[in-house]
Amino acid sequence: MSSVREQKIGLAMASLTAFLWGFLAIAMKVATDFVPVNTIVWFRFAFAFVMLALIVGLSRPKRLRILVRPPPLGIVAALALTLNYVGYLTGLDWTTPSNAQVLIQLAPLMLATGGVFVFKERMVRAQIYGVVLALIGFTVFGWDQFESSNVVSNHLLMGNAIIFLGAFAWTVYAMIQKALLMRGHEPQDLNLLLYGVPAITMWPLVDFELLAGLSFGMWMLMVFLGANTLVAYGALGEAFKRLPAYKVALIVTLNPLITIMTMKTLEALEVEWVPEDRVGLLGYASALLVVTGIGVVLVKGGKREDSVDT
Repeated sequence: MSSVREQKIGLAMASLTAFLWGFLAIAMKVATDFVPVNTIVWFRFAFAFVMLALIVGLSRPKRLRILVRPPPLGIVAALALTLNYVGYLTGLDWTTPSNAQVLIQLAPLMLATGGVFVFKERMVRAQIYGVVLALIGFTVFGWDQFESSNVVSNHLLMGNAIIFLGAFAWTVYAMIQKALLMRGHEPQDLNLLLYGVPAITMWPLVDFELLAGLSFGMWMLMVFLGANTLVAYGALGEAFKRLPAYKVALIVTLNPLITIMTMKTLEALEVEWVPEDRVGLLGYASALLVVTGIGVVLVKGGKREDSVDT
């Protein structure tokens, strides 16, 4: 398969991830009105694990051995990803889809800056400017939300703090996953572990009685959330195999803009089930500033790595 075709597939996979994550926040916000956070998180992981285990078990059963002898760091990464899921969804429940999607972009920003301390990477001047732009964007967007959002200020502050912790947890997971991939582990093998560990550890927190009593429509929504997890992370892994990490991250970072545009479209169509989500003109501008700043950090970092490799 030609490198050009591989790159096209990688771009398609990264775009699919961004697209799915753009809708995910809206669907999860609707789900939290009927299902507790811990139950939603467990179902997403359990559904994705069962589906992926069936696929891997039927195609290459030997790869299931990672579940018997998992790398210790893989377990830590799985627990960090669990905290990310719980933190993000809890924060989303306290705030709004657009707010949560913009604020969670702290994760790739922390990953890029964290590499300076953990992997001894260096930032060029343009990346520092990008970090400053993104931080200004986060600050202005937060101020706009306090001014225009219909969420109680105390709830918004608490939700934002929880989302920040979720973003930090994702950064820990991503750094560990990067280290494991550098050691030769396959992305989908790691996904088996990443889905399986939280599916087991969160089992005692699940409200199975409530799940059993859900309507058909809510079950379809829960299945969508589980399938979204499976497909989005699967596509992300395939994108990382075919494209430099910074290009993948750059595309995925666009997902909050997809969420904001989708919310405005649903509101314009007067869809009854759409959650309330108010963003002012300043909020839209600052969200774009966040994405632009992070984009500068990722692109300049990727170009620096390319120049080192050549």
